Amino acid sequence: MAALSGGFYQTYGWGEVRRVAGWHPLRLLARRSGQVIAAASVLVKRKLGLAVCWVPGGPLGASEVLDGEFRSALGSALGTKTFYCRISLLRADDGNEATFLIGAGWQRPAVAMSSGLTMSYALAGDEAERLKRTSGNWRHNLKRSGRYGLHIEHWKAPDLNAISALYREMESLKSLPEQHSAAELAAIFTQCREDVVIYRCLDGEGHLLAIRAAGLCGETAMDLLAVAGGQARKVYASHATLWALLDHCSRLGLRDYDLSGVDPVGNKGVFDFKHGTGASLVECLGEWEWASLPGLRRAVNWLLARKGA
Repeated sequence: MAALSGGFYQTYGWGEVRRVAGWHPLRLLARRSGQVIAAASVLVKRKLGLAVCWVPGGPLGASEVLDGEFRSALGSALGTKTFYCRISLLRADDGNEATFLIGAGWQRPAVAMSSGLTMSYALAGDEAERLKRTSGNWRHNLKRSGRYGLHIEHWKAPDLNAISALYREMESLKSLPEQHSAAELAAIFTQCREDVVIYRCLDGEGHLLAIRAAGLCGETAMDLLAVAGGQARKVYASHATLWALLDHCSRLGLRDYDLSGVDPVGNKGVFDFKHGTGASLVECLGEWEWASLPGLRRAVNWLLARKGA
C-alpha cells in the first residue's frame, strides 16, 4: 500500500489504533485489470442501527475511485444501505478532483473538523541547505536551544508513562482536552511500531521536556505526536526536537514531511512555528461527505457543531 499516494492515517496500523476509540477498521481495495489502484481504510461506528464511516487521509491512490461503485461496495461490506460517510483528503487538488467529487455525489460538510490547511516540508537537501530555508527567527531560536545543555535523541524504547505524564502536564498548562489517552499511546507503539519514529529532548539533569513523533508511509512522514512541558518553551526544546526529527527523516531518504494541519486564525502560534521551518502552505482537498439519507448529514453535522460548542 505504501506504493500508492497517501498518508499514515490510511495504514493498517493506524486503523488498529483507532479501535481504542471504538472505531472498527474496514479495508477496501479497488482493482483495474487485476492491479490494485486504490485502497481505503474505512473506520466505522454503529449507532442505533446506522453506520457512520470515516476515511481519514484517504483513500490511498486516485480519488476517481470514490464513485457510486465505491459507495455500493462500502454498503455491501457494511451489510446496510443506510450509512453516512465522510472522507478527508490531505493533499492538494490535482486540478479537477473537486469537480469530480461533486459530480460523483459528494458534498462539502456544513461543519468541518479541520481547517483543510497543512504545511508540507521538503526533506531534500543536507542540513545546511534546509537551514537556509528556515525563517531568521526560527533559525535563531534553534541556535538558542544549543545554549542550555539539551540532549536530543532518537527514543528507541519510549516510556509510555513518561509520555502520558507529559501530555497531562501540557493539557493542564494550556487548558486543553485530552489529546491522547494512555490506551491510545500504547496502541500507537504496539500497532505502528515499525512505522513510527520518535525523538525526545532531555534537560541537563535528564528530565523529559518535549517529544516529537512522526508516522511513516511510503516516501512521506507525518507529524503524529507533539508535546512539550512547562520548561520546554524557555529553552526552545520544541525547535531542537522537531529539527532532529526532520533531519532523521531526511537521512531516511523520505520526500516530504506533513506537519499535520495548521489554522492561521485559530492557532496562529502553531502556524508561525511550522511556517518558520520553511514548510509550504497546502490547501488540501479536505473533507467531503455522502449520506444515504439527507437527514443523516444534518444529524452528523449537528452533533459535530454541539461537540465543538
